[in-house]
Amino acid sequence: MPTVAILAGKGNLPLVFAKRAVDRGYRVVVVGLLGEVLPQLTEIAQVTYPVALGQWQTIIDLLQQEKVRDAYLLGAVSKELLFANPQLDSRAQKLLTSLKEKNDNAVIAAFVDDLAREGIVVRPQTDLIGDIMPGPGVLTALEPDPGVWSDIHYGWRMAKALAGLDIGQTVVVKDGAVLAVEAIDGTDATIARGGALARGGGVAVKVAKPSQDMRFDVPTIGIDTLRTAIAAGLRAVALEAGKTLVIDADTLVWQADTAGISIVLVNDQGTCDV
Repeated sequence: MPTVAILAGKGNLPLVFAKRAVDRGYRVVVVGLLGEVLPQLTEIAQVTYPVALGQWQTIIDLLQQEKVRDAYLLGAVSKELLFANPQLDSRAQKLLTSLKEKNDNAVIAAFVDDLAREGIVVRPQTDLIGDIMPGPGVLTALEPDPGVWSDIHYGWRMAKALAGLDIGQTVVVKDGAVLAVEAIDGTDATIARGGALARGGGVAVKVAKPSQDMRFDVPTIGIDTLRTAIAAGLRAVALEAGKTLVIDADTLVWQADTAGISIVLVNDQGTCDV
C-alpha cells in the first residue's frame, strides 16, 4: 500500500483529499500544521500527528519515519504564523532568514524545496481532486445583475494584477472601487475588511496567479469563506473557472442560495462564457 502525506491546514480540503486517497488504496499520514488534526481526519487517516509548522525538523523526521515520499500541502495556513510564531525551530528560522523576499511563493517554495532535499516530493494539490474544479458558469440560482457583473469584471482585472505581483489573489470591489486587497492576512480576512467598508453590497473576486504553482496556493472556496462573505454582506463571490477547487459544492450552493449571494466561475476574460 503506497503512502502519501497530507500537510494539513485549515478547512475541509485535507478531508476531501484524504477520503479520495483512502478510496484509491493509499495509506494516508496527516500532519496537522496548526498543531491539531480534525477529528474526521483522524478517523480516515492511518496515522495523524498534530505538529505546528514552526517545528519543521520534527515534521521532516516524522515523514521520514513514516517512509513518505509523496506529500500534499492542503488547507489554509496563515503566513502570519511564520512571522509571529516564537516557537520556530532552528531549521525553520534558517529557511526564512535565507530569503531575500518573503512573498507567498518564496516562503512556501522554501519549505517545498527543503522537503525535496530530504527526498520528499510535494505533488500538485489537484492530483486526486481535479474534478472539483468547475468550468465557467453561475453555480447558484441567483445570477449577478448588471451592476454586480460590472464589479466582477473590474475586480477580475485588479485581482489578476495583484496576483501577478505575488501579493495576494483576492480583492473586494463595490461600485467600481477596490475596497480591500489580500496581503499576508489571507482571503477571509480580506473579505471581512472589504465588507466592513462596503457596508452592504460589494463582490469578492479571487483568481489564480498568472503562473500558478499547482502544488500550493491553488484558489479554493469552501463553507468558511462563503460564511465570511455572507457575514460581510457581499452580493457575489467570483472565482477563476478551471483553476478553483470548490469544496462540498452542493452544500455551498444551498447555503449561498439561502443567503441570496451569487457564486460564479469566470474565464480568463472575467466572464462566464464557455
